Amino acid sequence: MRIPHVIIPELADGHRRRFEQHMDSDRSGWHRRWTESIWRRHQDERNARLSGWKSPDDRRRRLVHFYDEYGVHGDQFVLKGTHVWVSLTLPEVEVAAYEARILAGAAAGGWSTAPSRGAWRTWRRGDLEARVAIVQRHEEDERRGYTLPPTYRTLTFMVRSRDYETPANLEQRPFRWFHDVGMRPMLSAGAPTEIEPEGLAEFFPAQLELGCGPSTEAGIPHLSNLHRIYGVSRGDFSFIFNPEDDRLLDVLDTPEAKYGQMTEIYRQCLTAEPTVFYHAIRELANRRLLVGPVITNNFDCLCAEMGLEETSLRRYDTEPYFQKMRSAPGKSIEFDPRAKSLLVVGVHADRRLAQLVARERGLTVLYVDPETYRDPAGRLMRYPVEAPQSGDMIVRAPAGETFERLMRSLDPNWGYVRPRHEVHVPEQARM
Repeated sequence: MRIPHVIIPELADGHRRRFEQHMDSDRSGWHRRWTESIWRRHQDERNARLSGWKSPDDRRRRLVHFYDEYGVHGDQFVLKGTHVWVSLTLPEVEVAAYEARILAGAAAGGWSTAPSRGAWRTWRRGDLEARVAIVQRHEEDERRGYTLPPTYRTLTFMVRSRDYETPANLEQRPFRWFHDVGMRPMLSAGAPTEIEPEGLAEFFPAQLELGCGPSTEAGIPHLSNLHRIYGVSRGDFSFIFNPEDDRLLDVLDTPEAKYGQMTEIYRQCLTAEPTVFYHAIRELANRRLLVGPVITNNFDCLCAEMGLEETSLRRYDTEPYFQKMRSAPGKSIEFDPRAKSLLVVGVHADRRLAQLVARERGLTVLYVDPETYRDPAGRLMRYPVEAPQSGDMIVRAPAGETFERLMRSLDPNWGYVRPRHEVHVPEQARM
């Protein structure tokens, strides 16, 4: 496989402009030509239903991390560099099963053995390099005094583009996320008040917190697709600790096809067009009914395309990302002083505590969410907002429908022509 890896062979002028102005930019606080995600899945009594925990000796853990760089090469949109990494801490016999699967994948995919690097066994295929190492305890666990049952081992597996220059201490980030942040605290759900879309206007001016719901209406794959692609969890959200279900290992058997899956969401981000939702929020911002930057984890550039300022929470390398830092002076999420509410659209889990901080500041929290989504198999799944509180408000409808109704209630002459590509969620498709 060759790096740069071509994603779009010939860029249209508008897509090149979007890359240059919005994707190749750090105005949101995070430079979007680099994309990164960290997932932590481990056994604990508190997540027993999903992790299979049965006793204190169940300490299985899977940390998944990728750090990729995108760019333009001539007229092509490309993946310029890639770092895909997984750490598995499992009973020794299960580590052996993973090791066997990795060796079989390297053989099936035509990888060539390369010189070892210390404890690392190494293979190469074109411009990619794969490595695997097994230790009794990872040095990051050792440094923190983190103990495990004596039969456990840690296997680290990575695939990188050769000679890719990544940030210093990149491989420490997943362990910092695991050890220093810990399990995300989850509030018990309260009883939010259901309102109609037109009722949102009562709580304006508002600041917007945006998740991936509106992105999916624009045709961008749901972020849960990444869970499937990187083997984070199954369709029922249960954790994966066995090689048979671990789709990330397909990167050895068929790297070209696997990287096609991994990069598809970024291709769609570059080519997606703003929907009725984005036109509505631009109009609301122009009327000063939405104030302050859009608080978001998204990397699709659609808000930027509409001229809206964003502040990104997807920053694993800075202190504000980490929950335990939220109470530190100067490290919390800041809200526009004009805002009466935080309008949360398409965000299910408050991983960055924006909603908690908003309530502490006296803002009303408003949710817009149909509380359903379609899984990769096309099944409509119940997907409730994680922990709305009594005193919050919720509109249980898709973003596009909600904001189109809201705008027409504010201005009967407001018009929007829905393009053919735009996804519309019909009433009968909802739960």
